[in-house]
Amino acid sequence: MKTIMLVDDDPHIVKALTDHIDWPSIGLRIAGTASNGVDALELFQQLRPDLVMTDVYLPGMTGLEVTQALRRDYPHLPIIILSGYDEFENARAAMRWGVNHFLLKPAEVEEIESVLREVLLEEDVRKRREQLERTYKQEIGRVVPYLRKLFLHELLTTRYREEELPAERMDYVGIRIPSQVRAISLQLYRPAFLTRMKERDWQLLRYGAADIIQETVKEQTTQINDCHVEIVDYSDQVFVLLLFDEKGLLEQFESIIERMIDQIFTYLKIEMSAGIGTSKGHLCEVMDSYLESREALEKAEFQGGSHVYRYDSSDALTPSTTDYSLLLRQWSESWTDMRTDLAEETWVQLRNLLDVGGTSIQDVQVVAVSLFDTLIHSWNRHYPMVAPPLAMSHFLREIQSKYGLQDLICWMDGIIRNWMEQIRKEMGEKKSNKLVEQVKQYVEMHYAEEISFEAIAKGLFVHPKYLSQLFKRVTGENFVSYVKRYRIQRALELLQSGHYMVYEVSEMTGFRNATYFSQVFKMLTGKSPSEVG
Repeated sequence: MKTIMLVDDDPHIVKALTDHIDWPSIGLRIAGTASNGVDALELFQQLRPDLVMTDVYLPGMTGLEVTQALRRDYPHLPIIILSGYDEFENARAAMRWGVNHFLLKPAEVEEIESVLREVLLEEDVRKRREQLERTYKQEIGRVVPYLRKLFLHELLTTRYREEELPAERMDYVGIRIPSQVRAISLQLYRPAFLTRMKERDWQLLRYGAADIIQETVKEQTTQINDCHVEIVDYSDQVFVLLLFDEKGLLEQFESIIERMIDQIFTYLKIEMSAGIGTSKGHLCEVMDSYLESREALEKAEFQGGSHVYRYDSSDALTPSTTDYSLLLRQWSESWTDMRTDLAEETWVQLRNLLDVGGTSIQDVQVVAVSLFDTLIHSWNRHYPMVAPPLAMSHFLREIQSKYGLQDLICWMDGIIRNWMEQIRKEMGEKKSNKLVEQVKQYVEMHYAEEISFEAIAKGLFVHPKYLSQLFKRVTGENFVSYVKRYRIQRALELLQSGHYMVYEVSEMTGFRNATYFSQVFKMLTGKSPSEVG
């Protein structure tokens, strides 16, 4: 049975934890307790417990100082902070020293037990992973492909320093250090009618797409000297190509990718778009190239799929000259007066700054904690009898699981949007989104014509990227998908009337030709136009 050490200068807290937590059911035993930081360090050396739970404010040394001291010698030791003070600086320091969880007193017994089980599970997973790695090292011939795959995936999600990627490590996973590297994201789009298919059917199509990508890369890149391409199976709908030493051959690769897009649509009837990041001079920068490729793909949200998009830094929104501190002060003032309109405007400005690029994930984490700290205090001040939409302990637990910059920003955006919705419900406010409604009205009036999303955004005096994100958040789908679905809906009505031929309906609903219209129609409805008409 694993052991835990409790550190708290309040004997009532220690007794409550000892008596009320069902330690045996969790798989834990209390090895010992300490009432101050100095004794805690000495007792730890004697007992060597598997977990430590400590208060922040202790005699002699603070719980954070104890954490810092233990982290130097025991970097993987699970540490839980149980504090009676909901302070931003404590939360930030806890994140800096890798505290596993931050709980606020008084915490419910169920919450503490849940966190303890989660920590034990995480530790078990970590140890199992370490054991697997030790086993794999004994059978290096079979494990290297797996390690290479894992390492390449980590390059896209972890910001390494140059010294963390020595030549020895690269040799071990079978990768030579390139003079330059570039990331290309390939995004598969799962159409509406495919979402009704069984998951196995989608996985078969996805496997077919992966096979086309692999075969195309294998056939075409053999003709390009000194260039190496790695394919990363990133997620259910995303593959990433890593180009090592492509040396100005981007035009050739664009041609190769366009061939992939055409073959996947021809054979599988699913669309794919590609986003190309800029070339970087070291592997530790490949994450930046990957994030650029994902940003380039955002153009497909309003320009359409089945295309290749290059990242262009000039496409990014121009950052405000206002620094974080001024915007954070404005954010705090808006919640003092419960000005949700001003708060939302401030968050849009902040998000635009964070989205521009060059911002580290640590900076975004600090900004996110500061924003949430203001939300918590504002809620408790105005609604002391109502539980907030999200507890600080849960927020801190979740933020540590966000390793991607865009993932973190989008997650924070979701929290803020949900929080504002709850505030408006409490205040009895109901607000319709006029921008999205205006976009929909424009589509209804001009669906038979060529529609430019940029022109719509310009007419509404907003940035296309912001309007695209807003539209997707409100409607649940991107603009291109919405227009296709609306046009096919109108086409369905026209075909069912029996008054028009297929090519006539194609022209009447804004499609470039009857063949493409038929492909999209079948993709979205599962039937051909002739079957309906």
